Amino acid sequence: MPINRIYLVGFMGSGKTTVGRRLAKKLGWKFIDLDEEIERSERRTIADIFRVRGEAHFRELERHTLKRISSRKHAVIALGGGAFLDPENRSIAESTGLTVWLKVSFANVGDRVKIDGTRPKFTSKEQAEKLYLSRDSYYSLAKLHVSTDNGTPETIADEIVEAVRKS
Repeated sequence: MPINRIYLVGFMGSGKTTVGRRLAKKLGWKFIDLDEEIERSERRTIADIFRVRGEAHFRELERHTLKRISSRKHAVIALGGGAFLDPENRSIAESTGLTVWLKVSFANVGDRVKIDGTRPKFTSKEQAEKLYLSRDSYYSLAKLHVSTDNGTPETIADEIVEAVRKS
């Protein structure tokens, strides 16, 4: 069965958006950032949604938006850091495309993402590391694992393209 969608999963700073844009360009596909789709439809930032309506409401929006975009063909879809933790979201991604875990070490997360409170659940180094450690077992459920610690976005996208062509 040909692959029509690639879902990128991983922690904040793993490169989902940067790698995703390059990957989509290489494949001639559309790039979709799930969080950007939510922000566009809600006309507010993820941080505002968390603050005003709470995480449960955000996760409901996330699930609804993922269901909607999961039917688009030839798309690279970057999931938010917490989206793949939800069993229903995982099921949607697994049944409609290839899931790819962009693995990043916590040391590199600290170099790539400011811990300044602008991202929900990411207000201190301790909180960020605890969140990071709690998510690895979920991300590891993705079909393909690709490290983003040492490669460039270009070489990482090439690695994913090669894996897709072999499947």
